Amino acid sequence: MGTPFITLLEPTRLDGYDRTKPHNQQAPHIPKAFCDAMEVREAVFVGEQDTPLDCEYDADDPRSCHWVMYASVNHTTEPEERDPHTGEVTKPRRSETRSTPIGTLRIVPFPHPPHPPYGARYVGNVLQEDGEAKTDGTSSGRPRAPALTSVDEERATSALPFGVDRPTTYHDGKEPYVKLGRMAVIGEFRGHHIASQLWRAARKWLEDNPAFFNPSVTELGMDQLKAGDVGDIPKWNGLVCCHAQTRVVKFYEKWGFQVDEKMGKWYEEGIPHVGMFLRIPIKEANPKV
Repeated sequence: MGTPFITLLEPTRLDGYDRTKPHNQQAPHIPKAFCDAMEVREAVFVGEQDTPLDCEYDADDPRSCHWVMYASVNHTTEPEERDPHTGEVTKPRRSETRSTPIGTLRIVPFPHPPHPPYGARYVGNVLQEDGEAKTDGTSSGRPRAPALTSVDEERATSALPFGVDRPTTYHDGKEPYVKLGRMAVIGEFRGHHIASQLWRAARKWLEDNPAFFNPSVTELGMDQLKAGDVGDIPKWNGLVCCHAQTRVVKFYEKWGFQVDEKMGKWYEEGIPHVGMFLRIPIKEANPKV
């Protein structure tokens, strides 16, 4: 493996992305970096963890920042051929070295849907009612929209929606946070600290660009932001959330994330998840106007 490098794709329109098709069958206008990120995600989440392909792409992808790590990998284009009688090489092996995506992650800006209810089950990013989802992540029927709580209703009626959420151990239900997700590394490259390098790159970018995701007051207006005065304007103060699969909790703990006990446990495509939070020290940034 050659020296790896990381590229960043900032939020971009992904109109026309077909969630039913793999990354290499998308329209030519879809950014290559995003298709490369999807190549890694498909290999890990779809290929290894049996997540349905049409559930891997979601509405957060266009508004997120995506980091992709590449490595120079030697690929065989034509195998070596030998004489079956003498064993002599009759045709040498041919190969080429090309940059191959080996890891990815994304940072999703606020606002976010309400924190998952304890014990909830999601199939295709849809919250299932009791009895709708099976433990293997498949659905017993067409998902029905669950009844909204008062918190859900407030957020649903807010345009983006900016609104309150239920308080948890590390989140007061109001403070804006960004969400780390879709962390994936190709199997043969694990054990080389690829994920840690990706997170360091993303964290450094967040530290350098603390106001990047803050909404513009001029564009949205105080009413849409649910802000009564300047002090109520949503802005990011360094809080990062991660919806982690339970089997990799210790991995995120090494980076400083802590399990949010009051957030509880829920299931996505049959895989148990918990919420984790980390606060990054950042410089004070004024609200966008």
